[in-house]
Amino acid sequence: MTAFMRIAFTALACLMIAFTSAMSADAHPRKEAETEISYNENANRVEIIHRYRIHDSESTLHRVHGDTSLSIMTDPRAQALFGEYVESRFSISHNGQALPLELVGGEIEDGFVWIYQTTPEMPADGLYVMRSNELMDVHQDQTNIVHVRLHGLNETLIFTRSTPWATFRLDGSDTY
Repeated sequence: MTAFMRIAFTALACLMIAFTSAMSADAHPRKEAETEISYNENANRVEIIHRYRIHDSESTLHRVHGDTSLSIMTDPRAQALFGEYVESRFSISHNGQALPLELVGGEIEDGFVWIYQTTPEMPADGLYVMRSNELMDVHQDQTNIVHVRLHGLNETLIFTRSTPWATFRLDGSDTY
């Protein structure tokens, strides 16, 4: 190996180390939550399954309730408070009438908080309006992604602080 090749190789190795270090220093996960809405034939109900990162959920709970001792990981009271928080910030209406969303429960698994809700079947006709602004009152860069899989529709809705509402139809018609 020539002296030039050794210098080039060393420079390349240094650049790779610097690039990797810069990436890992900035490797905080994006502020995203996901929700899936689908019909469960066995239960004859529409299921709404929310998934939030524990860290983001807990920091939101701390800020909203002003109590940094709340622990979603270990405290059933904190878990219940977070479920109520989600209930207050996620809603669906059909033709101007709020759908009755029932909080079924939640669980902690693999670094995520899962919140489960149900509602009776959502008709294919009519206009739906959904609000999904969970965690946005604390995390300004929060994005909530909702996958709607009903009546043959497979649509993804994206919610941000500037767009916490969305309209959609389940019959494939335009919303405008």
